[in-house]
Amino acid sequence: MKYVFDNIQAVNEFLHAKEKVILLTDFDGTLTPIQKHPDLAALSEEVRQILLKISHSRQCFLGIITGRSLQQIKKLVNIPKVLYAANYGIELEGPGIRFTSPDARKARCNLWYVYMQLFKSLRHIEGIYLEDKGLTVSLHYRLVKKARDVEFVTKTFATITRPFFEGKKLSLGTGKMVYEIRPPVAWNKATTIQWLLVNYFPLEFSEDALLVYLGDDKADIEVFEDLKGKGLTVFVGHPSDTSAADYYVNSPEEVKSFLEHIYQQKSRDNELLTEGKRTI
Repeated sequence: MKYVFDNIQAVNEFLHAKEKVILLTDFDGTLTPIQKHPDLAALSEEVRQILLKISHSRQCFLGIITGRSLQQIKKLVNIPKVLYAANYGIELEGPGIRFTSPDARKARCNLWYVYMQLFKSLRHIEGIYLEDKGLTVSLHYRLVKKARDVEFVTKTFATITRPFFEGKKLSLGTGKMVYEIRPPVAWNKATTIQWLLVNYFPLEFSEDALLVYLGDDKADIEVFEDLKGKGLTVFVGHPSDTSAADYYVNSPEEVKSFLEHIYQQKSRDNELLTEGKRTI
């Protein structure tokens, strides 16, 4: 895995080889730094303006792929006419699409039951945060400071959820100090993107477009592995954490610079294409 800005010429060759770009990106830890509490996450105005420019470009198609709920991510990003794939793709909304997995909806009763059991059992633990995202539930323990409390959280979580996981009534995902309880559907970020490539993206973006994906977490690493040799993937974080992506950047701050670079390169391509048509 190579550092993007040490290999920018090679990256540019990828960007210029295709007329258009499908840019898909994670949110937490990618567009914005990981916060101690999920509610503290906020998209900087600088990044929002870059995303806004990209969303208006005829050369680019922008999508946000996240574990957050649809309501949350739309409020946080606040850019119309882009694709939002929320709850790991269980909820989709964007130009020409509005979809919620019916199988995921069927699991709502089980999710709510587990949520309430976890809430009753763990509400006394300092630093615990249990998040009901409608079609998924997240148990965040990043702020739990005492080792014995972390151990209690782990054991309690396993006891409450095991029957649902073993009975395939719910499924488990993990992230950075968070347990993700999901519906028992074979649907994640990687499968969502594969479905979108076949069924959703406009024709002009499916025939001659470079797929670029940025992310920082385990769910994103699954995407990197699935897209190996099929696009340009960028991991956000220390290179020792994975080797699945093509390139890496160190932080969301560098993601901002890379997004600006993509926009500039594709704007240049558009100018050259326009000048070429005038010459003809």
